[in-house]
Amino acid sequence: MSGHVNGDAADPRLLDSLGLRRRVLLTGALTVTAYFVSSYLLFAAGLPGWMMIGVVVLLWLLVVRPLMAPVRASLRLQRSVAYQAFLEHKEQERG
Repeated sequence: MSGHVNGDAADPRLLDSLGLRRRVLLTGALTVTAYFVSSYLLFAAGLPGWMMIGVVVLLWLLVVRPLMAPVRASLRLQRSVAYQAFLEHKEQERG
């Protein structure tokens, strides 16, 4: 990948696949840790188990979605760059 979209330089941080893997692993580790801590606190407080559904929803909204936003943006950019390269290659074959 050249890292260019329509001649403009793309943000190199968005094309850093190793950094994206680290972010996904960090998000997973943080989410699992927060899940176990919150479930321990929930059951230690004597609250019913069905309340864990709310905890999981909050973890998704407050931890997973914000931390994974750069990954989604990077994948979108990578697909765009690949598609632009494909179109340029098709144009070169024609003319």
